[in-house]
Amino acid sequence: MRIDFTPAWQEERGDDHLPTGRRIDPLPGPWDDCFGMPDGVDVTLTWPEELELKVASRAEWVVIYDEQAEAVCVEPQSGPPNGLNTHPRLVTPIDPLEVGSTWSWRRL
Repeated sequence: MRIDFTPAWQEERGDDHLPTGRRIDPLPGPWDDCFGMPDGVDVTLTWPEELELKVASRAEWVVIYDEQAEAVCVEPQSGPPNGLNTHPRLVTPIDPLEVGSTWSWRRL
């Protein structure tokens, strides 16, 4: 399986595996990390000659996990893990937090 995405940054992971609040250039995988995509999440998973899954969202962050050969996770998020401490966002009735995602499957 191949993961294709072009993040603007990667949230630096601390010793406790939580983002430190510092943004770094994206590092090669495998990952258990959060990435910034300010134009919205756009990730494609491809199982060659079998299947393609496109995950899209207006959310600006995505957590990618592929540290095990048998597992993969793509999770659009409203903010980075530990974001209340590193990247807080005020949510109000005038500026609510609304997040959705679209999953599109295609046979190859």
